[in-house]
Amino acid sequence: MDSSDQTTFLLPHKSITSIESDSVVQRPPHSHNSSPLYASHSTSDLDLTEAPFGISMSAGITASSDPNTVRLVSHIFNESFGFRPDGKPYRMGPKSVGERLLSTDYLFIAGDSRSGVGYLFGKEIPSSAGRVAWIESMAVLPIYRRQGIATALVKNFVAATKAAPLVGFATPNPIAAYVITRCVPGVHYVGRCFPPFPIYQLLKEIQDNCFDLRGCSLDKENLLIKTGFSPLSRSDQRKWEPQRATIASPKWWNFIEHLPNAFEALVVIKR
Repeated sequence: MDSSDQTTFLLPHKSITSIESDSVVQRPPHSHNSSPLYASHSTSDLDLTEAPFGISMSAGITASSDPNTVRLVSHIFNESFGFRPDGKPYRMGPKSVGERLLSTDYLFIAGDSRSGVGYLFGKEIPSSAGRVAWIESMAVLPIYRRQGIATALVKNFVAATKAAPLVGFATPNPIAAYVITRCVPGVHYVGRCFPPFPIYQLLKEIQDNCFDLRGCSLDKENLLIKTGFSPLSRSDQRKWEPQRATIASPKWWNFIEHLPNAFEALVVIKR
């Protein structure tokens, strides 16, 4: 899979000071952690901060033909990633962005198409279990993180796809998984959780229509995929801390935090 086009959540690894942290997902260069994960039931019971920027929505096909929007998404993507192991920065140019948007259903931008500070795009994928609302890519510019922007982008996507009984995404970063799972109540299957066979079957069924899963080997016991994407630098190294003393990190946090290079955890939520 071409890493320059690899769909991922942009979120600085190992960095969150509150549950509203906005970000980018990057692959952490840590050794594998074999601690088991568990499927969990969750409700969105936190008071999430509203983003200081308006959120606009457009259809992917419309966005792909707007040069300003394409350039903006490319800019945010390029400013949000780290570097390849060879020292070269990860980039997704306007041509690749246009192609990606053309095949997606929704694009949300925090701000406007000329001076936006964050984006999320995703699509609904049909399956025998119902439509799957899949988040393909999300990023917030580093200087605007921790203002509730990523949370607002996710909440808008979740609202737009509320008829879909399933939500899915891939990420190598526990912060992205935390932000998104807090916004989507339901049963969460994350990483090494020994998912029920129907979840594995669902991923196999949508694989050819999902950019993250296409060409990847799926494991019946672990919701993991190998992407070959391993940025080395991170713009933010602040340690994650719960916003409230009573909030502990999720059981799957350490597992995702210590994924080996080039791997992403898959998350499926039945809402």
